[in-house]
Amino acid sequence: MTKHSWSLTDGFGLDNLRRIEAPIPVPGPRDVLIEMRAAALNYRDLVVIDGKHGRAVQPPLVPLSDGVGRIAKLGNEVSDLAEGDRVSPCFFLNWPGGAPPVDLVTRRLGGPLDGTLTTHLVVPASAVVQVPAHLSDNEAATLPCAGLTAWSALQEPSPLRSGETVLILGSGGVALMALQLAKAAGARVIMTTSSADRAARLQQMGADMVIDRSVQPEWSRAARKATDGIGCDRVLELGGARTLNDSLKATRPGGVVILIGNVTGNEAPLFLPFVLSKRLTMQSVSVGSKQAFESMNRALAYHRIHPVVGQVFAFDDAPKAFRALDRHEGFGNICVAITGPEADKPGL
Repeated sequence: MTKHSWSLTDGFGLDNLRRIEAPIPVPGPRDVLIEMRAAALNYRDLVVIDGKHGRAVQPPLVPLSDGVGRIAKLGNEVSDLAEGDRVSPCFFLNWPGGAPPVDLVTRRLGGPLDGTLTTHLVVPASAVVQVPAHLSDNEAATLPCAGLTAWSALQEPSPLRSGETVLILGSGGVALMALQLAKAAGARVIMTTSSADRAARLQQMGADMVIDRSVQPEWSRAARKATDGIGCDRVLELGGARTLNDSLKATRPGGVVILIGNVTGNEAPLFLPFVLSKRLTMQSVSVGSKQAFESMNRALAYHRIHPVVGQVFAFDDAPKAFRALDRHEGFGNICVAITGPEADKPGL
């Protein structure tokens, strides 16, 4: 039998993404072979495709870090899993819990390690998590990076509490998961977006207030006004260089800014008085551990939360998925159904 993958073969750039074939790998004694059913894209994957994710990430490389599948074969020393279990590989294969290991970035799926845009994947059995049964494969595929990033942003440096106000920038996969998790925790949620259509959809999903940046470009002022001039308890900073200082302005004294994304750039001039005079905490989030993944899944199952899947592409059309993400098309996560239309059905 043959494994099919999409791989950056001769260099970076979407034009170098090729469909390749290889023998199906054999799992080692403590590994599992996953027959992948769906994968999902993140902004990070565009950075990898463009060759801007650091010198350690080099072709040949199978991209993507988010995905789900069923265990097809167990290593002979694996006893706590079974063939047929529906699992997702962790984004970091070497972070079971607690403080991150010093070699954390060397064991990331989708760069520097081969990722999930493949029909078959071998990973350590210690680095897979069983996913909630109420989710479809496409929904579950969004959890390892996008979903867990949203969870960690609401749990670190301390968990979001009922009654607090959280400001979430944007309406991508991480933002939409954070909205649902924050509402389940009893928080008040303010969101920013860039169009009236997206604003209406965010309100339908439960956002307490949506600031349309195309109408209110000074969104930090609008967020402060909505909190009686005080500011938000927590801001999920998904924008990067161009939005960071406004996020600081929107945060209350003693509040927390969670640094997640860098869509608008990597280097930002920081106006220090916003941080110093208001005693703000700036906390970066890098996905999360296996233990955090399992905690998130319990919350998703309890609250019956479904990740938002905006577009689904067939495996043969995977390059189109990257183009759609680059053009900011759709609303929610972009997925690749590796096994066909059945990926839209719940796991049960």
